[in-house]
Amino acid sequence: MTSGVHWILNGRIVPAPDRAGLPGADERALLHREGYVNIVESATGTTVRWAMFSANWASLFFAMEWIHGATGPFQLQYHSAGWFNERFDHAWEAAERIHHLIHKSDVHLSQTVYIQDANEDRDDVPVLLKQALKERQIDEDHSIDCMFDMPSQKFQVSRVGPKSSIAQVYGLSPVSYPCLTGHSYDQAVSRIYPDVIQTGTPHYDHIYAAMSSPVGDVFWVPYQRVVLPLKAGRNKRGVRIVTEVTKVDVAIL
Repeated sequence: MTSGVHWILNGRIVPAPDRAGLPGADERALLHREGYVNIVESATGTTVRWAMFSANWASLFFAMEWIHGATGPFQLQYHSAGWFNERFDHAWEAAERIHHLIHKSDVHLSQTVYIQDANEDRDDVPVLLKQALKERQIDEDHSIDCMFDMPSQKFQVSRVGPKSSIAQVYGLSPVSYPCLTGHSYDQAVSRIYPDVIQTGTPHYDHIYAAMSSPVGDVFWVPYQRVVLPLKAGRNKRGVRIVTEVTKVDVAIL
């Protein structure tokens, strides 16, 4: 249950705006166009929400001080070409991150997908991905398959596993946003597929991508990925992919 909702404007707490607490466009207008910063305290922690291009600096400095007396963990939810969500256990960590982001408030992101190759021997590789790298295979439940389509000369999603990361958010539909072809996300994430097929070697990387949600909002999703070569018949070639939404070693802001 929410124990405290605070609205900050021009460096001080103000009475809740008439539209505060309403879902959708009204809350976005308060954050994006009117420059409010929103703090929500509950039994599960404290959340700070703001829009990077509109938030008043004085209000963010106020929030930095306020959270030192609040209950953790701390979620920072800020909008820059999509919603970022970052979690911190300690108030000082969250405050330092807000301070850093204040100086990034005028940065315009030039991409919607950021990909970085990673060392598979690092300590933070999720168990499921470690298994895929070691055994060079993964079960169908936790993976998706993308097959090369000769007529279109593109990779198309042919199967979505019920326990895959995509299925947990978008369901099993092969025509959800991450499964469609032709947009910038598809072009970026599929670029490595031909190399995996040609070499027969698994590929491991970290990705931070702006994804359209089922309700239309855009969220930045950090995830780690393993791409495996896949044969499905004499003339059919593709890849099997397993991912896990988790922290990544990709710095955007």
